[in-house]
Parts: sequence; structure tokens; C-alpha cells
Amino acid sequence: MKAAWRSFFSERKNTNVFIITAGSLALILFAFLHFLTFNEARSGYHFNDPVLNLFSARDLSLLTFILTYGFAITGLVIALFDPPVFVKLLAAYAVLTVLRICSLYLLPLEPPAGIIPLEDVLLRFSFYSGRANLKDLFFSGHTATIFLFAFAFKNTLLKIIFGVAAILIGVLLMLQHVHYSIDVIVAPFVAWLATRLTATVLSRLRSK
Repeated sequence: MKAAWRSFFSERKNTNVFIITAGSLALILFAFLHFLTFNEARSGYHFNDPVLNLFSARDLSLLTFILTYGFAITGLVIALFDPPVFVKLLAAYAVLTVLRICSLYLLPLEPPAGIIPLEDVLLRFSFYSGRANLKDLFFSGHTATIFLFAFAFKNTLLKIIFGVAAILIGVLLMLQHVHYSIDVIVAPFVAWLATRLTATVLSRLRSK
């Protein structure tokens, strides 16, 4: 791993891209933290979801937490062995977060009927500022984040594993009525868009 990063940073352009990516991600996440406070106080739209109406909510927070962070940490560790992929993931997550801010602003939603709030300790004491956010809805960040790994990795088996994991996480979120079905269905498409935009941006940065 050390050799891979040493080789990566041996090129000045790669160093610049890494600094710009890490700095941009930090600023975007800081803005997102404050945006969520604003978003939680807004009135939103509520609609009758025919998919969620098929079943009663059940608390699956622990399983969702284990799967989401288990795969996220595993994915980051794998990516550390391939610096360009790691940087691509950081940049894609930054782009994804910007897209989430835009979508949440343009389509504010009230929580689904019968919601059982997701117990996510890491989110509660970071981006959620100690509260249980119920309006961080369109689109599903948990689902989209794991899909980022599926789209960023080159290995076909890894793509399949992370893709299946992302789908399972989305299903768990719907079973708990944490998200509307549309929040989960849209997530992979936005994650794909984020990776495509990221590839374009990184390409331009490296060409300068």
C-alpha cells in the first residue's frame, strides 16, 4: 500500500488533485451539516406510498447500521490499495453530497407514515447534531453511498457484492419506513451520475 501511495504522490498533479478533493469534501460536508439543520425545520410534502403500504414498519436499525458501515469501511480499506480509486471515491462522495443538498432542497418531504426512526449513532452525533433527523429523505444517502463503491471498483465481483449490499440496505430502510420507495429507487441512478461527473472533473483537473 505504501508503495502505491508513494508512486501516486510522486506526480505533482496527483498531489494537487488529492488536496483539492479532500479540501472540497471537507467544505461540502461542513455545509451539509448546517443544511440538514435548516432542512429539518422546513415543512415538506407527504404522499401515500403504495409500496410502504404493503407492510408495517419494523425496527431494523442495528442490521442496517452493521451492513452500511461494515461495507463502507471495507470498501475504503480495499480502495486504499488503489490510490486513484480512493481519490475517485472521495470526489464522488463530495459530488453525491452536493446532489443530495440540491434534491433535498428542491423536494422537501415529511417522514413516511409509521416511520421508526433509524438509530444511527454516527450520524446522530455528527451530521444530525444530536437529534434524530426524519426529513433527510430524497434520496437515500445510505443506499447511494454503498452504490458508489459498486460503480467505482473495477473488479466485477466487488461490483456485484457492493451492488447487492446496497440493494439490501435500501430494502431494510423501506421495511423500517425510514425512506419512501422513491428515495431508494432513485439512489443508484444518482450514485451513477455522481461517479460519471467525478470522472469528468478529475480528468480535467489532471489535464491542467
